[in-house]
Amino acid sequence: MKRAYFPYRLAAVDLDGTLLSPDNKTISAANAVAINTLRELGCEVVLASGRRHEDILPVYHELDLTAPVISSDGILVKQPLTEEVFYEQLVEPAVARELIREGLEREYSIYVYHSESAFYSHHDEYSSRYQHVTRSRKPILHKNLTGLTGTKVHKVVWCGPSNKLRFEQKRLAELFQKQLVVCESEGGYLEFMPLMSGKFAALSHLAVQLGVPEHSTLAFGDGWNDVEILSRAAYSVAMSHASDDAKAAAKAIAPEGDPAESLARAVNLVLEKFSPVCSSC
Repeated sequence: MKRAYFPYRLAAVDLDGTLLSPDNKTISAANAVAINTLRELGCEVVLASGRRHEDILPVYHELDLTAPVISSDGILVKQPLTEEVFYEQLVEPAVARELIREGLEREYSIYVYHSESAFYSHHDEYSSRYQHVTRSRKPILHKNLTGLTGTKVHKVVWCGPSNKLRFEQKRLAELFQKQLVVCESEGGYLEFMPLMSGKFAALSHLAVQLGVPEHSTLAFGDGWNDVEILSRAAYSVAMSHASDDAKAAAKAIAPEGDPAESLARAVNLVLEKFSPVCSSC
């Protein structure tokens, strides 16, 4: 079966809820086939996730991918096979110190995404839930988080009661408007990220590095951190179970069906639109 020329050369694929099943965080057979089909058509598949780089690698190796990885919501772009860093954004040390100090004073659990590992301030229900949701592998308990800030801090997260964090968000977004993106990723987590971070910024930078034109980029996603990339990539598809914001941002929405196979339906939608089966090819 031959297809017409496929115009896309770089596809950013979100992990949790997109490539991975929303229920059990595994790759369905249909989604695996969809990834292979994109690659066979000459489209590099780039995993793009809020997870840390190291926490993406099991999925990366399961699919036998070769492209760089976008991690920590676009803060880092790194090639797992060579350790080459294509793009990296850091929180200024003084700002990171202030965020950690104030967060601890206000009795939040603090997570620090660092170039070396993920560190957290103490055990409680919020830090445990954050670790589970982000699938963070072996975060390190660290009693003096401010001591980490002289080197590479990717982002800082406050974990606590959602209603309390929403109250904090507006004040802190105004305070750090020239330095940070401040957003509530899910109920109970307030994230502080470098201003120039984001999956789309990372994808754009990587496309330039790889010589891929902007009009040849694809994006697939389902959540709050996919909204910008779904809005700005040349073509994009939100999963059938995606958030309302993600659906509104995307150029198309995957047909309804099993959430574990939504990515496969999204890829088929793109193929039917841009690279149909060609009997005369």
